Amino acid sequence: MLDTLRMLIADSLPTVTELDPPIHEADIRVAACALLLEIAHADRRLSRDERAVILRSLTTYFGVDDRGALELIAEAERQWSERVDRSAFTNQLLAEYDEDQRHVLSDLLWDVAGADGWLGDHETLLTTQLSALLGVPARRVERDRPPAPPLDA
Repeated sequence: MLDTLRMLIADSLPTVTELDPPIHEADIRVAACALLLEIAHADRRLSRDERAVILRSLTTYFGVDDRGALELIAEAERQWSERVDRSAFTNQLLAEYDEDQRHVLSDLLWDVAGADGWLGDHETLLTTQLSALLGVPARRVERDRPPAPPLDA
């Protein structure tokens, strides 16, 4: 069902070669990207795998090409670094995204958190908190949490 929902969202967004409309200060795409970056930086470094998942998420769900995705990342990084209180992003997303869109974003947060093959405690806590701030029910957040990687024997 989630894959179907993801396909519906992706199919409803045209792929463009430039950001149209252009990025603006209160762009909802920037707010979503900022949360993806926050998860990626939770362990104090942005891995190549995390960046790749963010790029793929932006090109798949935001209807932009690679160049547009890089522009969104640059603006989200700028806004993310300037804010102490991240609630502006979650409040905007809560107001402008419907429930299904917020659920997809929560899933994307998990995708980024686990992209480097390691789901640390801080990433888990932060993803759970951000999903809750997006109004995603705790039982759904827990259900969608990726399984822990197997312990090496």
